[in-house]
Amino acid sequence: MPRKYVSEGKVIKEVLYSKFKHAFPIEAYLVNYEGFDPNSILMSKFGVRVSDEMVLIISKERFETYIGDLMKDIDLVKNPLRPNEGDLLYIPLSDSFMEIKYVENRKPFYQLQKNYVYELRCEVYELEDEEIKTTIDDIDYSVKDIGYQSTLYLSGIGVTATATTTLVSGAVQKVDVLNGGYRYTSVPTLNVSSPVSGVKASVVGILTSKRALLSSQSLAQVYIQNPGSGYDPTKPPIVSFYGGNGYGAEVRVGIATSGSIGPIVLSNIGQGYVTEPVVTISGPVSGGTTAIAKAFLNGTGGISTIRIINAGYGYTQTPTITVSAGSTVSSGNFIFNELVTASISKATGLVKEWDFETKQLKVSGFGTSFIKGDIITGSESSAVYAVSKLDDFESTSAYDSSDNIQEESNDILDFSEINPFGDV
Repeated sequence: MPRKYVSEGKVIKEVLYSKFKHAFPIEAYLVNYEGFDPNSILMSKFGVRVSDEMVLIISKERFETYIGDLMKDIDLVKNPLRPNEGDLLYIPLSDSFMEIKYVENRKPFYQLQKNYVYELRCEVYELEDEEIKTTIDDIDYSVKDIGYQSTLYLSGIGVTATATTTLVSGAVQKVDVLNGGYRYTSVPTLNVSSPVSGVKASVVGILTSKRALLSSQSLAQVYIQNPGSGYDPTKPPIVSFYGGNGYGAEVRVGIATSGSIGPIVLSNIGQGYVTEPVVTISGPVSGGTTAIAKAFLNGTGGISTIRIINAGYGYTQTPTITVSAGSTVSSGNFIFNELVTASISKATGLVKEWDFETKQLKVSGFGTSFIKGDIITGSESSAVYAVSKLDDFESTSAYDSSDNIQEESNDILDFSEINPFGDV
């Protein structure tokens, strides 16, 4: 399997991306016929590493007259006239790949004044960012579950969510954060004092993102769950903070005299959303402030809740709430080993497994991660779907067993003892 060098580094010419698109059968003599070379399994801090080695001898004439003649028309191959270091060998007996590490073409040394064979010194292949797509099922399926893979959860055709609201007077119109405070490790509970006569408001806060090397956060924004009613604009309610392990947060509450929206009730949570949809609320007819709200998704592509950022004022008629549509692309079936591309992240990958019923797609990638909201398109099948969530690239190397060893050792050794290895 000749290696096609698609991309190389500019400094030390390291291989950044390569492909294996062709495979040619050839007879070979196995020198170490008793098995792989000794000391091939190594224990390291990264787990168990298999470094099996194999020495093969192939006919030089056979390669040049058969494979070499076919390889002359293949682009991006270093030297099509002989086997090259970096090329792969598929061994049907062990259903494994060996990578050529060195090609010795002078052994035996000019016997009968000519070289007759190539001695190939090989080591077990460990998949990185290479694309193996030879169209030979036995070869392509051997790397189906090996390498760095990502599981993409794709969305079907979406159903648009719907929501309604009511009008209230003396409501909490907005809550501004004056001081985010310090050292919060969890979201504090915010309690709004009750009106003299009316409905008590409820709000919820969110924290800033964690900064590097720091675990503490600050209050970033406050959303209104229920604007309440009956509050006196001249005597705004008091917001108290409980929990969160922080201090110093301070907010200011604005009260609307009349014509604000009440709690937003979802009449249909919708489905097929991959990113938070846009919520649009119609404005008041005779002037005022238009209400603003934000939708939050659940884990299945629907809307869990719509929270209010500004309840508005000046409404004399109940406004209309419009939620943008969910995914509008969902068609086709992906083909094994076809190349898929993403619309936003520009990530690419090869299809390793596709389940149409659950809309789960497993791909092996080439260094760039897919993101939520990407539109995935198959190069051969033309299948198109949107990514609703994903498990980012994770190693599925067949040689990484450190987690399994750790789990097994926990059942054998008791490290709570002074000497977990015995009573001596």
